[in-house]
Amino acid sequence: MGDQIIYLIDTDVLVAIRKKRDSNNIYNRLIQMAGDGDLKTVRQVFDELETFGQAYRFLFTHKSKLLVPTEEQFCVAVQERLEVLKKKADWLYEQTGSKNPADPWLVAVASAYKYVLVTNESKESPKRIPAACQIPETRCRCISGPHFLYEVRIVTQINPAHISTSAFFADPDE
Repeated sequence: MGDQIIYLIDTDVLVAIRKKRDSNNIYNRLIQMAGDGDLKTVRQVFDELETFGQAYRFLFTHKSKLLVPTEEQFCVAVQERLEVLKKKADWLYEQTGSKNPADPWLVAVASAYKYVLVTNESKESPKRIPAACQIPETRCRCISGPHFLYEVRIVTQINPAHISTSAFFADPDE
């Protein structure tokens, strides 16, 4: 694996992309990244995507490229992190009302494999994915969808008016 950065993407980012004028191009680039092994997601994200019609239908045809392999998602290291999250971030399980929500799985998998978690959830909320990514036992890098699209050069320009001041002035080591 070496220096390869692998991104693990949340439902909210995949759904938000459909609002972009060039969403088909963005989705196609994401599928290319998935085929190259640079972008993944967990099974539970596809469960959440089912309610989002068009995005789900398109992404479902590429599900095998996007999914973290079963043995990678259901391994001891991920299970250990899920146990930590149940104790220290039980609110991750309450957010969607789902019996098997994606959020704890995303954090656990990203932490276990040092993937970069991509979500549009607020970094300012103490009860969202970014907060769970700061727990010492589950610490992993967590970035927003726009940051991800810019970092992987799918988007080459960002309107400064769309930048969160709290994110801009945040200490990256905190």
